[in-house]
Amino acid sequence: MKTIKTRFVEIVSYFFILLFCYATVSKIMDFENFQIQIAQSPLLSSYAAIITYGILIMELLVCVLLIFQKTRNIGLYGSYILMVLFSVYIYLILNYSEFIPCSCGGILEKMDWNTHLMFNLICIILASIAIVMNQGKPRISTSRIVSSLLLSALLCSIVMYLLYQRSEYIVKKDNGFQRRFLQHPILKDKTFDLKLNSYYFAGFNGDTLYLGNYTAPFSVTKIANMSEVKTQNISLNRTDLEFRSPILEVTDSIIYLYDGKLPVVFEGSTSRPFMKEQNIGKTYYRKIRNLDHDHFVIGAFHRKRQIQTLGILSRGSKDSVVLRPELLEKREDGFFEADGQLSYDRFTKKIVYVYNYTNQFVVTDRKLNSKIVFRTIDTIRTANLGLSILQDGNKKLNNPLIVNKRSTVYKGILFIESDRRGKLESDRGKKAIILDLYSIQEQKYFGSISVPNSKEGQRVQFTMHNDNLYLIIENELIRYRFAQNIIQHFISGEAENLNKE
Repeated sequence: MKTIKTRFVEIVSYFFILLFCYATVSKIMDFENFQIQIAQSPLLSSYAAIITYGILIMELLVCVLLIFQKTRNIGLYGSYILMVLFSVYIYLILNYSEFIPCSCGGILEKMDWNTHLMFNLICIILASIAIVMNQGKPRISTSRIVSSLLLSALLCSIVMYLLYQRSEYIVKKDNGFQRRFLQHPILKDKTFDLKLNSYYFAGFNGDTLYLGNYTAPFSVTKIANMSEVKTQNISLNRTDLEFRSPILEVTDSIIYLYDGKLPVVFEGSTSRPFMKEQNIGKTYYRKIRNLDHDHFVIGAFHRKRQIQTLGILSRGSKDSVVLRPELLEKREDGFFEADGQLSYDRFTKKIVYVYNYTNQFVVTDRKLNSKIVFRTIDTIRTANLGLSILQDGNKKLNNPLIVNKRSTVYKGILFIESDRRGKLESDRGKKAIILDLYSIQEQKYFGSISVPNSKEGQRVQFTMHNDNLYLIIENELIRYRFAQNIIQHFISGEAENLNKE
């Protein structure tokens, strides 16, 4: 006749068999989603490929051990260890994680994390009591069993904490192109139909957004509160110039007009549509950003060094053009290989240059006296340009691999748009705009944002202002509000007043 202790041990064993079998089968039936969820875990993401298989094997092995009486005690210890590991994992998630992921299978998905933790603790108690009761011959003292259980729990806690520390380091410092998508990072605020898909972001003055238009380059469109629209034509004090690709930039109340094919800069006020040519260093440039009233950072081609370079244009200065060819990297081709995007962060006063074709960006000060090179989470270190030499000796790009599609920097955070799929990712990138976020001060990657996009291959632009994300997708202007899990990474303080003389 079976004793109460024997019955209790059997019931607990059958309970764990049912629990682990149900959870394992649920994970196997939706294995791709389970693997993606583990990959998003702030504790386990770096080891997702191994852990997803390891959890399934361990749960099934424990079930087999629990079936047979001779191995039941080992199975109970295995159940105890698994539940302790799961409990420590949940505790770390609740207390140290920037977001709460989901990685459970079956009915446990219906529980919130606090309830899940209480459920696990009850399972630990049941497993502990069953282990104490399930003693054969020779019998082991209860105190020794309790000591072994406490020691096992301590070791499990240490292992899980070390795993967490190592995983965080790998994700943020030595990532093998595995994204961590932040939970609910943005909230759609307003949308506005621009009617045309030829607009681009020129800048902001207070709460007013300014747009340029590629097909009407000498006009500027003002949008206040995402509703009031006004378009003004721009006139220049010179009419003898043949512009090729004029671009507008608005900084506070000042509006600039650039055209790198012509070594000129025009300036005017947002309240007046008349612009004058400025006495600023004369040189050809491919990219330009305003730093303050008297200085501009440019991306140009250094003919002597045969490489793209960064430089500073100054107003009325003896050294009005200063180029720093040592800031950008040259391996084989100095023109296409070093091509990239130029941004300036008015809050940190840092200039950022993001390479188009490699997993690299450069951060420097506004005088171009320093240089820090960062790697993104992508793994492309060598540009794949597909260069071909034409009969006239010129080079031509043939479907190059674009690593970093677009970028901008805001309050110490660099946002990079990428079409490339990372490890253990689903097809979300086909119907989403993926933005990878990097801290330019702490030198680390801290997460990615997935912005909904109904169609693949649409024209996309984005910028930030007042802790909001602005996007233009074809002819639609959209404003998103950043959630606190993004805002907390922004540096505090106000941007410098850049246009005061």
